[in-house]
Amino acid sequence: MESATAEAGRLLDDIEDGIDVKGDVKAGPPTVGSDGRARAEVTVHNTDDSARSFAVQIDFTDARGGLVDTVIVTVDHVQAGDSATATARGTHDLSGEVRAEVARAVRY
Repeated sequence: MESATAEAGRLLDDIEDGIDVKGDVKAGPPTVGSDGRARAEVTVHNTDDSARSFAVQIDFTDARGGLVDTVIVTVDHVQAGDSATATARGTHDLSGEVRAEVARAVRY
């Protein structure tokens, strides 16, 4: 999991002219599908005065807060003042209680 987290961090760090907007992003409660993969709806709110895109790192954790999966989801071309949603889909088979949290969010 450490390498996935590091890779996600590199991807977000490489976004040119990106601004940290973690406070403008929310992750909904996750569900685990029949395929064993966690999913969570991610909502972004564009507080800028022009259309922007977002890259969001979602961390899926277990009941004890241990990291079990991390993914990047993008939400493209959100109009000024609007909100938009996307679905973060995990990459690992998970079971039991899973939580989703916004680790980082970049607007560009």
